[in-house]
Amino acid sequence: MNPVPTTAAPISVIGFTTCLILAETVKPIRLLQVGLGGWGRDWAWRVIPEVKEVEVAGYVDSDPGSLKLLQQEVPGAADRCFATLREAIAKTEAEAVLVTATLDGHAPLTRAAVDAGLHVLVEKPFAPDVMTAEELVSAAASKGVALMVSQNYRFFPAVRTVARLIQEQALGKLAEVSIDFRRFSGVSTTVRARHHGDEQPLLVDMSIHHFDLLRMLLNREPDRIYCESWNPAWSAFAG
Repeated sequence: MNPVPTTAAPISVIGFTTCLILAETVKPIRLLQVGLGGWGRDWAWRVIPEVKEVEVAGYVDSDPGSLKLLQQEVPGAADRCFATLREAIAKTEAEAVLVTATLDGHAPLTRAAVDAGLHVLVEKPFAPDVMTAEELVSAAASKGVALMVSQNYRFFPAVRTVARLIQEQALGKLAEVSIDFRRFSGVSTTVRARHHGDEQPLLVDMSIHHFDLLRMLLNREPDRIYCESWNPAWSAFAG
């Protein structure tokens, strides 16, 4: 996502963080955020305000209740709220879209933004299948816009320390990696418990963190992937 520099200074961009090779004033990227559930509002009031290279042009959610909560948490948001992405694009001069909607909205919202010629940063999981992902990547390339999937675990201090230690072979040459992921997830009707109704919740929504961290830590792509899943009779999960 390339901000528009006030001069011809070359720039390098990683996510939303702009690194100027020459110290120049940069015009912020005008951003639309789509999806204001729990995690979306966390982006809105905690993450985005820390990124000075971003100016929020509007907030989008089809749920009036979510927009009302946002307005209570983010000063000045009331005049920039929209019910649809189409309306927000038409009424703002946005340059980019941040997709923090529910999982089923990631692909269609990304496609709508790309088709409108806007850069996109989308939460994981990117798409429901490889074919859809390839179509979105191809569409972004043809439009000449950036399309990036957010992987925040890469930036955790502990993860970056482990990556450095592996690269330095501080404990010797790495031979094998084993991951044992365990997490209690209580059953309730809240958004944070939505995984209980999903098909393959760990594979679809959570394991991408571990998979992507392996790519980062080992600095290589997989040669082969095999997956086997099961659901015990006593489990509260539907899939």
